[in-house]
Amino acid sequence: MPSRDTDKNHIKQITVYGAGNAGISEAARIKLQFPQIRLVLYNWPGDEKSRETFALLQRHQVIHLSGIYEGKVKPDVITSRVDVAVKGSQVIIITTTANAHESVAVQLAPYLTDEQTILIFAGGIDSKFVMAKKITEEGCTADVTFADADTFIYAAKIVELSSRRIEVLIKAKKRKLYLSALPSERIRHVLRILGDSVYPDQFIGCDDPLQAGINDGPGLHIVGIIMQRQRIEAHESFNFYLGLDEDMTGMIEELDRERIAVAQAMGIRNCPTTRDFLHTAYDISLTDRGRKRSLFEMVHDEHTPYYNPEGGPIRSPAPTTMNHRYLYEEVMTRVVPLYYMGKALGIDTPLHRRIIKEAGNILNRDYFKEGRNLDELGLSPQDIVHWQKAKKRFAHSF
Repeated sequence: MPSRDTDKNHIKQITVYGAGNAGISEAARIKLQFPQIRLVLYNWPGDEKSRETFALLQRHQVIHLSGIYEGKVKPDVITSRVDVAVKGSQVIIITTTANAHESVAVQLAPYLTDEQTILIFAGGIDSKFVMAKKITEEGCTADVTFADADTFIYAAKIVELSSRRIEVLIKAKKRKLYLSALPSERIRHVLRILGDSVYPDQFIGCDDPLQAGINDGPGLHIVGIIMQRQRIEAHESFNFYLGLDEDMTGMIEELDRERIAVAQAMGIRNCPTTRDFLHTAYDISLTDRGRKRSLFEMVHDEHTPYYNPEGGPIRSPAPTTMNHRYLYEEVMTRVVPLYYMGKALGIDTPLHRRIIKEAGNILNRDYFKEGRNLDELGLSPQDIVHWQKAKKRFAHSF
């Protein structure tokens, strides 16, 4: 195992891998707050939209920030070459959608070196297992550390990406995120290097390598997009989260109950509900004068980043199509693996099963086959049944 001694000056270079909403926003935020760190922004050039984004990034160089951060910055390097993106970076931050993480691992494998940390935001269940398995299959022998946070640190979006300028809006910062590591014994090392550099006091460390992934409940996105399908397909302009009614939030809570039942059967404790997430991330009160607040009340609280006053600009616009990451990504990388974990344990998860079927019908896909299964995680049904024993083999290696 390589040396893990670190201080604030250890992180000289960071790569943000992915130039979407999260990637451009986080690259700009890091460079604004920590100008002494060399910031590399990588953009995948595989389709026309990505190539257009890359051309605009290269043309402007400068990214404007608005919202809770104000300013303009210039990444040190903007590249579509993986070797350039990876070389010399102590931390590689993955901001692509979770269903792309296996492909990302293939791209990274030839260029990784010892002591690099790969930080994955919103990797579902569980991108670090998928990526670690894949880089090993690709012949990578570098001693790297994987870490994943349950969700993205900011509520952010690109508000302009044009020939005129590039601007990102960072609406809100989540107070705390859960973080797991692989190998799991390195969680303190990861917390230290991230806390001493660009994420001071941001993460709650989890000793269980699967916990951060299982902690991330998909209900707000999944239930929201399926149950508001009629409005989305009618091209109605509305606030996605404030459109959730009490029946929908009740369904989200049932999805939570199924997820937590599976986690508890695996010996994973303190798995948060969506109510807990809103409290931990945004400090939304769980109670009102001693009375437990409903999820519906908490989602509609004016202190969430989703809220906008009546008649004001829509802060969280609904998707314009059902072919959206809220549906396919969340189903493939969160709902499907949880369903298979429950199946291994003999726990019925009827709402998870129903959602997988409905998503498949909407998008004409078979997500029981296309979604993450246990084999893709490098796990067996018996690993899930005896997880407290099985997880020990991931303490020192993957």
